[in-house]
Amino acid sequence: MRGRLRVGVDVGGTNTDAVVMAGHSVAASVKVPTTVDVTSGILAALNGLFSNGELMAAEVAAVMIGTTHFTNAVVEADGLAPTAAIRLGLPATSSLPPMVDWPDRLITATGGHTYMCRGGHEYDGREIAPLDREELRRVVELAGQAGVRSFAITSVFSPVNPDFEREAALIVEEIVDDASVSLSNEIGRIGLLERENATVMNACLIDLANRIVDAFEEAVAGFGIGAPLFISQNDGTLMNADHTRQYPVLTFASGPTNSMRGAAFLSGL
Repeated sequence: MRGRLRVGVDVGGTNTDAVVMAGHSVAASVKVPTTVDVTSGILAALNGLFSNGELMAAEVAAVMIGTTHFTNAVVEADGLAPTAAIRLGLPATSSLPPMVDWPDRLITATGGHTYMCRGGHEYDGREIAPLDREELRRVVELAGQAGVRSFAITSVFSPVNPDFEREAALIVEEIVDDASVSLSNEIGRIGLLERENATVMNACLIDLANRIVDAFEEAVAGFGIGAPLFISQNDGTLMNADHTRQYPVLTFASGPTNSMRGAAFLSGL
């Protein structure tokens, strides 16, 4: 009878905690060491939850996972993909280039591939300058020749008008095989540097996100659970596996929001 149980898993840097919920009651809980390969640790947690034979994997309606993997990857500058940070905004914004205040170790880990091209819009949607497609093609070709497959595209005021970013993404996909492209209008708000930084972080985590989500899915399926998998994001809500693959940066700070929601539940507030 699928639908009676929900499984929550918190994959931390040291320990993996898991719980089974039956309605509003905690039916089982367990703590196991987090493993390097991720899958083994989650399987161990699931085995601990269902070891008494009273709960059945077939009754699970959903699996929710919270993880600090992506935050830790940035903090430790480990597992990040070489990334091209392309800003569309010249002749404006040249005084503060992309990744201007990033720590050296993060710049090294992502390759330091930063480019500025003509384009962008004003706050009211007017063009700062027309998109120079040939200039953009040269930049993308240069990044591709350097082995870059992850691209972060940021256009000035793209939340107002995202057209240049979308066209730039098409150019990247045309030139670079197997490219992954993150667009700032889909990730951040109006502020240029904040939105650009979040987009670059997202882009450099795409490869890792695919590996981690694959491991989560493998662990859940390997235990015989056919229920959908969700990952917690930083506003206290959930996203599905495919959304996590595309926007891993949204998991940043999900730990504190998970804790607040858990505290609210346990306290009855």
